[in-house]
Amino acid sequence: MEIPDSFIEIGRIIKPRGIKGELKVQPFTRFPEDLERYKTVYIADQNDFLKEYQVERFRALSGGAVIRLEGMEDRDAVEQYRDCLLLIRKDQLPDLDAGEYFISNLIGLQVSSEKGELLGILTDVLELPAHDVYQIQKEGRELLIPAISDVIAEINLEDRTMTVRLPEGLSS
Repeated sequence: MEIPDSFIEIGRIIKPRGIKGELKVQPFTRFPEDLERYKTVYIADQNDFLKEYQVERFRALSGGAVIRLEGMEDRDAVEQYRDCLLLIRKDQLPDLDAGEYFISNLIGLQVSSEKGELLGILTDVLELPAHDVYQIQKEGRELLIPAISDVIAEINLEDRTMTVRLPEGLSS
């Protein structure tokens, strides 16, 4: 499905949970609890149609979440949404502190060294326990760059660029 620019994916519906219309969700956020803040969500169904729902109940699970949406009373009502995307409007996103970014805003940035060498395009963010790692692709080659202040010199979302200070021994 082509997601409209005004929406962002926050999870995938895995399957129905129980018999009372609850959905098990795989969050696309670092912490499942992050989903609790959203009282209105949208489901992108198999027909590429977005439908709005109010969240009645939320609870976090290890590595996931369970939600109950208004109007979904039983397992049959939610079965149709198995493997569908859960979305919100971008204007529902929380404000970020300085130096914080949504992963979706980083994907596609052109990454260069401080010396002006084009390193490639940021294609993924690996969320690791110590710190995130940016995955950069160029001509079939991959470069992994730690997302720490000593390495990341500048991120310019308006120009869609990132400038990095490559640590000794790390090169493209």
